[in-house]
Amino acid sequence: MVKILADENVHCDIVHSLREAGYEVLFVPEIGLAGCNDETILEYSIKHNLILLSGDKDFGGLIEFGTLWGHGRVILLRYRLVNITRVVRNIMEILKNEENFISAEKTFVLVLSEAGYRIHKTKN
Repeated sequence: MVKILADENVHCDIVHSLREAGYEVLFVPEIGLAGCNDETILEYSIKHNLILLSGDKDFGGLIEFGTLWGHGRVILLRYRLVNITRVVRNIMEILKNEENFISAEKTFVLVLSEAGYRIHKTKN
C-alpha cells in the first residue's frame, strides 16, 4: 500500500479518515515540518517515498516546471467545496484504481476535483 504525506493545508479529518481506512499517512504538522517551504516538504516526500497530498498547486509547479522538475509524486486537491466524506472516498478510489501507476514510483501530479481527476506525467 502507498504511503502518504499530507500537507498542513489538508483537513485533519481527511488525514484521520484515511488512517482509519488503513492508509499510512504522515501529517506535516505532526512530523515537525509545519511552516516549512514547499521544496523542503516535497524533498521530504521524495526522500521517504511518499505521495504528497496537498491543496497547494505550487507543488505541481515544482515538479512540472520548477527546481524539482521530474521528481516527486503529488495528489493535488482542487475542490471548490470540501465535503470530507466525498474527498476521502475519491482519494481512496484513485489509490485503488490507479494502484499500478501510483505504486510504480513514477513522477506525477494527479489533480483531483469534483469533476474527476487527471494525471500530469513529467517527461524524464
